[in-house]
Amino acid sequence: MINKYILITIGIFLLNNILIWYQLNSQLVWDWAKGTKSMWIMSLLGIPISLMFWYATKFGYDGFNSLWKVRLLAFSVSMLVFPIMTWLYLGEVITFKIAISILLAIIIMILQLL
Repeated sequence: MINKYILITIGIFLLNNILIWYQLNSQLVWDWAKGTKSMWIMSLLGIPISLMFWYATKFGYDGFNSLWKVRLLAFSVSMLVFPIMTWLYLGEVITFKIAISILLAIIIMILQLL
């Protein structure tokens, strides 16, 4: 049974990885972010992102009682968010190898939740 701490952890990891995608890849999407001006936003986003990772680790450990499961869950969520965001914003095709990697991330996530 998935408890509330694990659901909170997944939610924080999802939000965090979306923010990280914008933080690092906005320079490839929008003209205003191509220069050093966007580095201020990138730097300021580092604070809430770090705090959210701290809380996700705390809640994940409370839910799983295992740091390995938290780490593998974080990896899996990132492997689901990154290709989707990259496809949506940059139009990069999800190739067969990337699709297999996404499938493996889903399997890793399911294994942690069992």
